[in-house]
Amino acid sequence: MNRLKSAAVQHGPDLSMMVILVIWGCHYIVMKNGLATIPPLAYNALRFLIATPVMLLVTLRDPGLMRVSRRDFGLLALLTLIGPFGYQFFFALGLDRTTSTNSALLVATMPAWTALISVFMGLVMLRRNLLLGLALTLAGVALVVLGQGGASLSLSHDDLIGSALLLASAIIAALGNILAKPALDRLGGMALAVWTHYFTTLGMLIFAAPELLSVSISSLPRILPNLLYSGLLSGAAGFLVWNYALRELGPTRATSYHNFTPIIAAVAGILVLDDPLTAGLLVGGSLTLAGVLLVRQNTYLRQRPQPAPDAQPEFIASPSAAAREINAALDK
Repeated sequence: MNRLKSAAVQHGPDLSMMVILVIWGCHYIVMKNGLATIPPLAYNALRFLIATPVMLLVTLRDPGLMRVSRRDFGLLALLTLIGPFGYQFFFALGLDRTTSTNSALLVATMPAWTALISVFMGLVMLRRNLLLGLALTLAGVALVVLGQGGASLSLSHDDLIGSALLLASAIIAALGNILAKPALDRLGGMALAVWTHYFTTLGMLIFAAPELLSVSISSLPRILPNLLYSGLLSGAAGFLVWNYALRELGPTRATSYHNFTPIIAAVAGILVLDDPLTAGLLVGGSLTLAGVLLVRQNTYLRQRPQPAPDAQPEFIASPSAAAREINAALDK
């Protein structure tokens, strides 16, 4: 019994991440199924609203999370608009227009966009393997989009529009990751995640108001399981498990689990929703995942100034590694 308890304590964080990984991967098909009943922005607003009581319990346990200055209050609202809210807005619209498999693979490119933007901003070192990873990711994205879009490249094609919206969501989230880094270092990941959840929920309710008013009350019982899954399991439980794993495993080991989310989503989409398995999707998805993995392993901030001439060079991980703490629970 003691041995079993010891094993549970030792492997608890990894087992928790494995479970939540399956929940996150399957969330794409759960939400996609729900979007067949109610509009995308309305669905997202309701799932965030359902997760809010859990976030309130978190803040009640630690009231200090809510203590921010007036300046930080405005900054958090702006960071939410640029990052989590912008991501959720385009993500819901994109998922509504393309397959769950396509969506998961395109969203998985977020670290690559973070690295690319950081290169242009002069924040990270330009390395050969980093460039190779970015090239593989972009080539994979092109194959995924063309594989889903078919022979026609008309922008009216739902798959192409959906893919463009999903790429926009990934780029917005990447930019939000970079801009949130100073606030994350100052306020902490938990406080930033709680505040951005509240602001995102408020923003989604405002922008989804026309869709929410058009939703038939009689349709809600049919998608209540979907909303509960999205809000409580994928959202609230994902937030809690992620912070637990981040504390116990550290950011590098914890974020490595995200590499498997699009694979689970792709398999679930093909098996459950009959998403098409095209050659472009298969090859492009493989290139995308390989490129993202290569980017994550080869992204480093520029060398810090050294006080002594004989000091060893010091490099730290990509800004996305820390900022993913606020988005990991909000983008699933």
